[in-house]
Amino acid sequence: MENLLDLLENNFEQVSLGVYAEWLNDDQKEPKSVKGMLNQMSWLDDECKNLLKDERVKLVLDDRALIVNVL
Repeated sequence: MENLLDLLENNFEQVSLGVYAEWLNDDQKEPKSVKGMLNQMSWLDDECKNLLKDERVKLVLDDRALIVNVL
C-alpha cells in the first residue's frame, strides 16, 4: 500500500482522503475510457498504467479528470 500511495502522491493531486485526481490540459480531447485517459496523460509515470489492473483502486472519468479512489 505504501508504494501505491507514493505513486499517487507523486503523480496526482490529492482532493480528499483516499481520493486523487489529475486533469487533462485544455487542448486535449477527453477520451471515452480510463485507458485512453491514461494514454493521453503522458506526463504521468509509466507505473500509473498499472493502476488499470490494481484492485486496490477504482478509476473514474469525471469532467476531464481521472479520479483515483483508494479502496
